Amino acid sequence: MTGNLAAVALAVVVAAADPAPLAFSEYFRAGSARLEPSAKLLALDGQHVRLTGFMAHMEDGPSGAFYLASRPVACDEGGAGTGDLPPDAVLIVVPWAAGAEIPFLAGPLEVVGVLHLGPATRPDGAPARIRIVLDPPTAKSAAPKVNNEGGEVP
Repeated sequence: MTGNLAAVALAVVVAAADPAPLAFSEYFRAGSARLEPSAKLLALDGQHVRLTGFMAHMEDGPSGAFYLASRPVACDEGGAGTGDLPPDAVLIVVPWAAGAEIPFLAGPLEVVGVLHLGPATRPDGAPARIRIVLDPPTAKSAAPKVNNEGGEVP
């Protein structure tokens, strides 16, 4: 019985550490005439989240960061800054790439990091009210080695 209780406790700890799923459709309160944050978005402020979207293709993207949007989007920053971004676009901060240009990646991307809400500015002074600071990359675990009998090699 003690072994089962320990397994349940471990499962609860692991589940608590999993990032909360967040969808772009959950950002704003439904039916509001203004773009007001939803209760879920507010509750996740400061928490680990998982979000899937599309990297915004920008002429001059922010240093050490990129924007993630609910749909593929290309932005012409000439004069409009980030005005071409949809309202649900999120600034994704890549701490280990500070000052570097993040190359554009086509197709859906899943990001995991800490959600931050509220007024803030990028290093270039542009506003960023919704941000996710990415978790550091983890080393991929090596594939298990297999012996001739089909079992794993220690």
